Amino acid sequence: MLQKTFGIYSDNLEKCTLFIEAGNRHIACWCKEPETGKVTAFEFFQFDEEDAGNIDEIVHNVRIQSQLADAVISVQPIIWEGSALYVPGVFYQEDLCQAYLDTMMGDDAEAQVFNWRADEHVIIARQTPAYVNAIHQHFKDVSNNHKFLLLLKDYFGRTQPGGEAAAVYLVFYPAHFILTAIKNNTLQIITSINYSTSEDVLYSVMQVCRQCNIALESTPIIASGLIDTASNLYTTLYSYLENFSLEETSAAVFGDGFSEYPAHYFLPFITE
Repeated sequence: MLQKTFGIYSDNLEKCTLFIEAGNRHIACWCKEPETGKVTAFEFFQFDEEDAGNIDEIVHNVRIQSQLADAVISVQPIIWEGSALYVPGVFYQEDLCQAYLDTMMGDDAEAQVFNWRADEHVIIARQTPAYVNAIHQHFKDVSNNHKFLLLLKDYFGRTQPGGEAAAVYLVFYPAHFILTAIKNNTLQIITSINYSTSEDVLYSVMQVCRQCNIALESTPIIASGLIDTASNLYTTLYSYLENFSLEETSAAVFGDGFSEYPAHYFLPFITE
């Protein structure tokens, strides 16, 4: 069943730009003022795994229930969020995209394959044609981007060339999170991980740090997205990870309607 978890709006959306993120179990929509960059509205829709089998109806209902789709002046590229593969640019060969995906995710000859490249980063992913067609039919026929690429652009924009610092970034959704580990200004891993308990998350973070030789006792582990400070997830990570913190930003980034919510809920969505 489709659920609208967030619906935050300002009084005037007529001159705003619409952003849409489409995940395997969610669709998020938000608006920004083009001149100030301030986020003025945000919607988050969730749906169950069984509902994904009728994705056209889900997207159609999102389109009907959204208060943003008809109140904007432009739409940015659709941001796909879901499992994807990172390939270093020096090793990337476009004709091997299908082989990369089949090897790591299993065969799926019907899926539509996408690839995106920015500097040395290449992200490849696939999505069901039904989902792709539904998004472009019920919204606008716009281009595509991937969440991983936008996150990497943001994270590497924070570090200085040649820097030796390590950092681990966690972006939380209701039942999965994106883990990104950077060391010596080099990407170690970016991956999407499903979880059902806080221990699942803790184990994944510790395992990646051990595999990448990243020191837990001195490395910042920065979380954002849908993680509540009153939750067992937050308590567990805060208790066991010495340098765990929630990402912060200036309140000026958001419109008035966001003041009752923690800013870290929305930060992963406004990355561009």
